[in-house]
Amino acid sequence: MKTRKFAACHSEPHAKNSRIFPFKPSPIRAQLIARFLRDEWDRAASPRAALSCAAAKRRSRGTFVFVFVLLSALCTSSAQIPAAQSNALASANTAQPTKPFAFEIVSIRPHKPGRDGLYPFYLPDGFQMTSTFSSFISLAYTPKSGYAGSRSAVKAAPEWAFTDLYDIEARVGQEDLAAWQRDHNIAHSELFSLGLQAALRDRAKLAVHTTTVEQPCLNLLVAKRAPKLEPTVPGAVKPISGKTYKLGDGFYIQDDRKRQFVGVSMEDLVLLLTRLNNGHLVQDRTGLTRRYDFSLPLDNSPDAEGSSTIPLDRMPVTSIGLTLKPGTAPFLNIYIDHIERPDAN
Repeated sequence: MKTRKFAACHSEPHAKNSRIFPFKPSPIRAQLIARFLRDEWDRAASPRAALSCAAAKRRSRGTFVFVFVLLSALCTSSAQIPAAQSNALASANTAQPTKPFAFEIVSIRPHKPGRDGLYPFYLPDGFQMTSTFSSFISLAYTPKSGYAGSRSAVKAAPEWAFTDLYDIEARVGQEDLAAWQRDHNIAHSELFSLGLQAALRDRAKLAVHTTTVEQPCLNLLVAKRAPKLEPTVPGAVKPISGKTYKLGDGFYIQDDRKRQFVGVSMEDLVLLLTRLNNGHLVQDRTGLTRRYDFSLPLDNSPDAEGSSTIPLDRMPVTSIGLTLKPGTAPFLNIYIDHIERPDAN
């Protein structure tokens, strides 16, 4: 009878106050709370812990307060988790977009007659160049493969853009320095292209539109036999003063009858072949991606230079297991919509 009487008075506070919890605990938390209440019930109902109804009421009120505090803490902590996740998501959604690459400092001045042009083009923290605006535009907008002059033509520009020489010097900001140094070959540098475009738009108010057509070219291919190319060993061959010429990331040493290439890629080689081919495009289709050491015979005699033979016959690539075949390649026409002479700075 005492147990039944205690149960009646013990259950009243929970029944009376059950509506003050507007939330629904998670299943795991609900199990923990139920286990806690069951243990309390068992302790209260045991003969050794028999209490008067008044004492039971006091203990019941204490238990209720403890459970209320426990539930409040659990629900508060669970509410904080989605709030933190929501804040993180909002922060990610409002992240600032990546800023387009641009040179931090750009100087463009008319070239003074009698002075040497700026060289070398590439610098660890920027670039420098002496040329015409038509060349700057061609370099800025031509896709980064092959010889720019063989892949594009600037049209509808004023005469001064083709004739007047300018010195341009640009420096990279500290935040872009590492990326610039990784992308250090100007002939294939996307950063160089983007930075030069931005500089021309800012300083010369340049606006252009482009069209693409197909043009004849020569494709450099691997012949039937394996190419006679050795992967380069850095430092194995040293430059020779007065006979060494830079080519991409490598170089070649020129003698009367041959050119010895060191650390040269096929993309670098087609640039040289294009220049030797009077600017008519030669493009790489070998599929060879490494840097190599090799030698090519060179006919430098006056008779060869003045003959009617194909210019590329003077340096035949067949000697190293490569061949040249006719093909086509996209050619970019760059039309000038607006351009202004830049103010010297």
